[in-house]
Amino acid sequence: MFSTLDLAAAKQVYFTTGHGHYSPEKSEVSFELSQMTSKDRGEILEVMIADYFNRHGIESQRSDTPAYDVDAFVGGRRIRIEVKSAMKAKVTNKYAFQGIKPENFDMLFLVFVDPDNGPQVRTVSKRDVEEFTTRYKRLPEGYKMTFKDVDDGPVLTSQWDIMYNNETVKQ
Repeated sequence: MFSTLDLAAAKQVYFTTGHGHYSPEKSEVSFELSQMTSKDRGEILEVMIADYFNRHGIESQRSDTPAYDVDAFVGGRRIRIEVKSAMKAKVTNKYAFQGIKPENFDMLFLVFVDPDNGPQVRTVSKRDVEEFTTRYKRLPEGYKMTFKDVDDGPVLTSQWDIMYNNETVKQ
Protein backbone atom coordinates (compact mmCIF):
# COMPACT_ATOMS: atom_id res chain seq x y z
CA MET A 1 0.00 0.00 0.00
CA PHE A 2 2.79 2.49 0.93
CA SER A 3 6.32 2.62 -0.38
CA THR A 4 9.48 3.91 1.24
CA LEU A 5 9.16 6.95 -1.06
CA ASP A 6 5.72 7.66 0.43
CA LEU A 7 7.21 7.41 3.92
CA ALA A 8 10.13 9.70 3.02
CA ALA A 9 7.78 12.31 1.54
CA ALA A 10 5.51 12.24 4.62
CA LYS A 11 8.50 12.55 6.97
CA GLN A 12 9.83 15.49 4.97
CA VAL A 13 6.52 17.33 5.29
CA TYR A 14 6.11 16.40 8.97
CA PHE A 15 9.56 17.51 10.10
CA THR A 16 9.85 20.65 7.95
CA THR A 17 6.49 22.02 9.12
CA GLY A 18 7.57 22.04 12.76
CA HIS A 19 5.49 19.09 13.91
CA GLY A 20 8.37 16.88 14.93
CA HIS A 21 9.65 17.24 18.49
CA TYR A 22 13.08 16.24 17.15
CA SER A 23 13.85 17.37 13.63
CA PRO A 24 16.99 17.67 11.50
CA GLU A 25 16.33 21.40 11.07
CA LYS A 26 16.69 21.98 14.84
CA SER A 27 19.60 19.60 15.56
CA GLU A 28 20.71 16.95 13.14
CA VAL A 29 22.67 15.02 15.79
CA SER A 30 19.78 14.99 18.28
CA PHE A 31 17.40 13.99 15.48
CA GLU A 32 19.63 11.05 14.49
CA LEU A 33 19.91 9.96 18.14
CA SER A 34 16.12 10.23 18.53
CA GLN A 35 15.65 7.71 15.73
CA MET A 36 17.58 5.01 17.64
CA THR A 37 16.50 2.63 20.35
CA SER A 38 17.63 3.68 23.83
CA LYS A 39 20.12 0.78 23.88
CA ASP A 40 21.66 1.76 20.55
CA ARG A 41 21.71 5.47 21.48
CA GLY A 42 23.45 4.66 24.77
CA GLU A 43 26.10 2.48 23.16
CA ILE A 44 26.78 5.05 20.40
CA LEU A 45 27.23 7.78 23.03
CA GLU A 46 29.59 5.54 25.03
CA VAL A 47 31.75 5.17 21.92
CA MET A 48 31.62 8.94 21.28
CA ILE A 49 32.73 9.75 24.84
CA ALA A 50 35.56 7.18 24.76
CA ASP A 51 36.67 8.55 21.38
CA TYR A 52 36.62 12.10 22.74
CA PHE A 53 38.86 11.07 25.62
CA ASN A 54 41.27 9.31 23.26
CA ARG A 55 41.46 12.35 20.95
CA HIS A 56 42.41 14.46 23.98
CA GLY A 57 45.21 12.20 25.20
CA ILE A 58 43.34 10.12 27.76
CA GLU A 59 43.44 6.42 27.06
CA SER A 60 39.92 5.00 27.17
CA GLN A 61 37.76 2.24 25.78
CA ARG A 62 34.29 0.83 26.17
CA SER A 63 34.19 -1.46 29.17
CA ASP A 64 34.03 -5.20 28.68
CA THR A 65 31.81 -5.55 31.77
CA PRO A 66 28.10 -4.68 31.84
CA ALA A 67 28.47 -2.97 35.26
CA TYR A 68 29.66 0.35 33.73
CA ASP A 69 30.32 1.75 30.26
CA VAL A 70 33.79 3.22 29.74
CA ASP A 71 37.26 2.62 31.20
CA ALA A 72 39.51 5.69 31.24
CA PHE A 73 43.11 5.46 32.39
CA VAL A 74 44.56 8.54 34.07
CA GLY A 75 47.85 8.69 35.92
CA GLY A 76 48.03 4.90 36.07
CA ARG A 77 44.55 4.65 37.55
CA ARG A 78 41.43 3.21 35.99
CA ILE A 79 38.34 5.41 36.20
CA ARG A 80 35.03 3.63 35.71
CA ILE A 81 32.60 5.83 33.80
CA GLU A 82 28.85 5.35 33.52
CA VAL A 83 27.12 7.09 30.60
CA LYS A 84 23.38 7.72 30.74
CA SER A 85 21.34 9.48 28.08
CA ALA A 86 17.79 10.78 28.02
CA MET A 87 15.52 12.31 25.42
CA LYS A 88 13.44 15.35 26.32
CA ALA A 89 9.86 14.12 26.75
CA LYS A 90 7.42 15.85 24.42
CA VAL A 91 4.61 16.18 26.97
CA THR A 92 6.48 16.93 30.22
CA ASN A 93 9.62 18.54 28.70
CA LYS A 94 11.72 16.56 31.20
CA TYR A 95 14.68 14.23 30.92
CA ALA A 96 14.58 10.94 32.86
CA PHE A 97 17.86 9.06 33.41
CA GLN A 98 17.27 5.52 34.61
CA GLY A 99 19.21 2.52 35.89
CA ILE A 100 21.79 4.50 37.86
CA LYS A 101 23.83 2.19 40.11
CA PRO A 102 26.37 4.30 42.02
CA GLU A 103 28.35 1.34 43.32
CA ASN A 104 29.42 0.49 39.76
CA PHE A 105 31.16 3.72 38.68
CA ASP A 106 33.57 6.48 39.65
CA MET A 107 32.12 9.17 37.34
CA LEU A 108 28.62 9.69 35.94
CA PHE A 109 28.15 11.31 32.55
CA LEU A 110 24.64 12.47 31.63
CA VAL A 111 23.83 13.18 27.99
CA PHE A 112 20.77 15.40 27.61
CA VAL A 113 19.60 14.83 24.03
CA ASP A 114 18.12 18.29 23.54
CA PRO A 115 15.85 18.63 20.48
CA ASP A 116 16.88 22.24 19.82
CA ASN A 117 20.51 22.57 20.96
CA GLY A 118 21.94 19.12 20.31
CA PRO A 119 23.33 16.72 22.91
CA GLN A 120 24.47 18.43 26.12
CA VAL A 121 26.98 16.42 28.15
CA ARG A 122 27.22 16.99 31.90
CA THR A 123 29.02 15.20 34.69
CA VAL A 124 27.86 14.52 38.22
CA SER A 125 30.34 14.01 41.03
CA LYS A 126 30.38 10.71 42.89
CA ARG A 127 29.69 12.65 46.10
CA ASP A 128 26.56 14.27 44.63
CA VAL A 129 25.32 10.91 43.36
CA GLU A 130 25.83 9.38 46.81
CA GLU A 131 23.98 12.31 48.43
CA PHE A 132 21.14 11.78 45.94
CA THR A 133 20.85 8.13 47.05
CA THR A 134 20.13 9.19 50.62
CA ARG A 135 17.06 11.17 49.53
CA TYR A 136 15.52 8.95 46.85
CA LYS A 137 14.28 5.38 46.72
CA ARG A 138 16.20 2.84 44.71
CA LEU A 139 14.19 0.86 42.18
CA PRO A 140 15.14 -2.75 41.35
CA GLU A 141 16.93 -1.56 38.18
CA GLY A 142 18.68 1.34 39.95
CA TYR A 143 17.95 4.99 40.68
CA LYS A 144 16.07 7.38 38.41
CA MET A 145 17.01 11.06 38.08
CA THR A 146 14.55 13.46 36.45
CA PHE A 147 15.64 16.89 35.23
CA LYS A 148 13.65 19.85 33.90
CA ASP A 149 16.79 21.11 32.19
CA VAL A 150 20.53 20.45 32.26
CA ASP A 151 20.92 22.70 35.29
CA ASP A 152 17.56 22.01 36.95
CA GLY A 153 17.45 18.59 38.57
CA PRO A 154 18.02 16.66 41.79
CA VAL A 155 21.84 16.90 41.59
CA LEU A 156 24.36 19.51 40.54
CA THR A 157 25.73 18.94 37.05
CA SER A 158 28.92 20.36 35.57
CA GLN A 159 29.59 21.36 32.00
CA TRP A 160 31.74 18.65 30.55
CA ASP A 161 35.20 19.41 29.39
CA ILE A 162 38.35 17.42 29.75
CA MET A 163 38.66 17.62 33.49
CA TYR A 164 41.36 15.00 33.85
CA ASN A 165 44.74 15.06 32.24
CA ASN A 166 48.06 13.62 33.21
CA GLU A 167 49.37 16.97 34.50
CA THR A 168 46.45 17.69 36.86
CA VAL A 169 45.63 14.28 38.34
CA LYS A 170 47.40 13.52 41.59
CA GLN A 171 48.67 9.99 41.78
